Amino acid sequence: MWGWIFVFLALSLLLYIIFLRREQRQLIQRVREISVDSSFGSRLFLDFREKTLLDLVDELNHMIDEYEEKNRQAIQMEENVKLSIAGLSHDLRTPLTSIKGYVQLLHTSTDQVNRASYLKIIEHSITRLMEMTDHFYDLARIETNQKEIALSTFSLSKLVEETFLDFYDQLEKKQIEVQFPEEIYEQKIIADRIMLIRVIQNVIQNILRYAKSKTIIDYNMKENHLILTIRNDIKTDSKVAIEKVFMRFYTEITSRTNTESSGLGLYLSKKLVEKMNGNIDAELNDDWFILKIHLPINRIPT
Repeated sequence: MWGWIFVFLALSLLLYIIFLRREQRQLIQRVREISVDSSFGSRLFLDFREKTLLDLVDELNHMIDEYEEKNRQAIQMEENVKLSIAGLSHDLRTPLTSIKGYVQLLHTSTDQVNRASYLKIIEHSITRLMEMTDHFYDLARIETNQKEIALSTFSLSKLVEETFLDFYDQLEKKQIEVQFPEEIYEQKIIADRIMLIRVIQNVIQNILRYAKSKTIIDYNMKENHLILTIRNDIKTDSKVAIEKVFMRFYTEITSRTNTESSGLGLYLSKKLVEKMNGNIDAELNDDWFILKIHLPINRIPT
């Protein structure tokens, strides 16, 4: 009796070992296939339900998921770099060509009025070049996770007013009226001050290019965020595609002949705001372009 039991147990153990070895060989083969030529979404599996092997397969599948995610990010980063280089070469060519042309005119002209006009155009083109290169530099650092963030607590309304005042002369020249809230909004936010200044500067540059005559600033609360709303009327011939305003290299001029904009301002602003744990959205309401920037508030009284 006991002999038969021993034989049965021995045969069972032998079969278990045989099935276990077979699953191990199949698992090794599947790992090799995935690493060599399998596509995204390939996963390991077992026919033999053994807990230790199942745990190993789960860990291996988790590693595959992480590898695929990093691979996707690398592919996306490569595409972003290609797109950035193409956009950079296109956008820098126009002001560089302008500078080259007016430098040649400057050399040949003796009329002081014309020379002063040429110098002004050259100066403007150089300013645009500096702005574009700043945008591309910031964008490259954000998309490669190299741009550090330094969060602090400060008044949003005060920062907005100070930044708009820096552009007072340009807004005055364009005859764009800026209307601030009558009451001072004291609620403080948590953000990176330098990043947020860049965001507001980009928004103001957008206003200078596309606003008709008026900009309205407003604030309101929603849950744990302070919402900065900036409205500006748009020109009657404006052709803003609202669903594309946050896309990389989008400009109102779809032919990309707009020498005043690289199409990166709002795209970069969105990236910066999201890095500060906020979000930004836009809408068109009749002849008004409305931009809303959501930023986390400081919930500790100061």
